[in-house]
Amino acid sequence: MRYISLCFFSVLILSKTFAQNIEFSPLSRFGIGDLTRNESPFSSQIGHAGIAYSSEEDFNFINAASLGFLKITDAEIGFNGKYKDVQDYKNHRAYDWSGNLNHIQLGIPLRNTINELLDRKEYKRSYGLSFGLSPYTSTGYHYVVSDSSVSLGKTSRTLDGSGGINKFTLGFGYRYKNLGVGINLGYLFGNTRFEQVYSFDDLTESATNYLDDQYHATGVNAGLGFLYKKVLNAAQMKKEKSAREKVLQFGLQVGVPSKLNYKNNSLHRTKLNLTSSDIDTILLITDQKSTADLPLTIQAGVYYNHKEKSALFGDVLFENWDAVDLYENAKGTLANVIGLSIGGWIRPDATGYGKFLKRNQYRLGAFYRSGYLSNNDKNLNNIGITFGVGMPFVFQRQTAMVHLGFEIGKTTLDQFIKENYFKINLGFRLNDNEWFLKRRYN
Repeated sequence: MRYISLCFFSVLILSKTFAQNIEFSPLSRFGIGDLTRNESPFSSQIGHAGIAYSSEEDFNFINAASLGFLKITDAEIGFNGKYKDVQDYKNHRAYDWSGNLNHIQLGIPLRNTINELLDRKEYKRSYGLSFGLSPYTSTGYHYVVSDSSVSLGKTSRTLDGSGGINKFTLGFGYRYKNLGVGINLGYLFGNTRFEQVYSFDDLTESATNYLDDQYHATGVNAGLGFLYKKVLNAAQMKKEKSAREKVLQFGLQVGVPSKLNYKNNSLHRTKLNLTSSDIDTILLITDQKSTADLPLTIQAGVYYNHKEKSALFGDVLFENWDAVDLYENAKGTLANVIGLSIGGWIRPDATGYGKFLKRNQYRLGAFYRSGYLSNNDKNLNNIGITFGVGMPFVFQRQTAMVHLGFEIGKTTLDQFIKENYFKINLGFRLNDNEWFLKRRYN
C-alpha cells in the first residue's frame, strides 16, 4: 500500500504540466479551447467506448458507478504523444509533434475483499472513492500571417495562444447487488492567454501594436452515473464453481449543465519602434467578470464480457452545446456533439497464468464524433480507428497493467481546416488489496 501511496502522491508534483500545452491547434482559439476527454486507458484503445464497463481491478474514470464494483485499489497514470499534419483552406501546411501527461487517477474500494473472505460472506453492498487530475481543455498555437500593400509595404501579424483548463475530480460509487450508482464532482481551474503582435516591417519609423488578453477560469461540474450488471449464466455458475461469468452490462452517464466563471485582464498598447517605449494604451481591462455555460451531456452504452476471453462495447454520446453561451469576447459558433463508438478485446488465455503473449488483452475499436465547433452550418468532424494491448504483470502482493495504444484519425471543419494525425497512448495501472484490511491476531 505504501508503494501505491508514494507513486501516486509523488506524481502529483507533475500536475503543473497539464497547463503546459505544447500541441499546435489553430482551432483551440475558438470556444473554450480543445476539449480533452478524460477516459480510462483501455477506453482509448476500443474506439473511446466503455461507459458501461466495470471491473474488480480498475474503475471507469467516466462513470463513477463503476467504483461500487471495484474490489482492489487502483492507481493509474497516463501519457500521450501525437503527430499531426494540419492543412488550411489556402493549402498552408504545418507538421507537429506533441506530448503531455494525460491523467492521474486513484480509485479506492471502501470494503476490502480479504475481509470478505475472512468473514466468509459476500457483501451485497459496496462503496468506492476516487480522486483524479486531468486536462479539461487546452489552447496552443503559434503562427504568423504576412501581407503587403503599396502604401504600407510588408505587414505581419503574429498570433500566440497558450494554456488551458484543468479538472480535479472527486468520485463516489455505491453498489447494491448488480446495480451501481455514482457521482463525479469536478473542480475546474486554469488560465488561457491570447497574444497578437501587429507590425509594419518596411516602415522603420512606424509603431507596433501589442495585444495581450488573459483569462482565468474556475467552476464546478457534476456527472451522475448508473450501471446495471446482468449475469447471463448465473444458473450454470451455481452448479459449476469453476465456470466463468457471461456478463451483459448497461451504463449511463449524465453531465449536469453548469457554468465557468471567467476573469479577464487585457492590455492592448502601441509601441514606437525607434524608442521601444509605449506611446499609447489602446485598451486596459482589469478583472472583468463573465461566465460561460457547460452543456448537458448524455452518454449511454452496453458491454458484453464472454468469460474474460473476449468483450464487446458500444457507446452513443450527445452534448447540447447549441444551447450554451460563451464568455465575454470568446470566438466561434457552437453546435451539438453526437458520437458513436464501438470496440472490443480478446485474450487468448483467460486464466492469466499462461505465456505472456497469451495473457495480454488485444484491443480494437472505431469511432465517429462531431465537434462542438461549426463553420457555415457544418460541424467539426472527427473519425478514426484505435488499437492496442493491455499487458498484465503479477508481483508478490500487487498486480499491474501496462496499456499501450494507438489511434489513427482525421479531423475536418468544412473546407476551413483538415488534420490527419497519429496518436500514441501509454498508461500504467498498479493494484493493491491491503487498503482497509482488518488486521487479525491470535
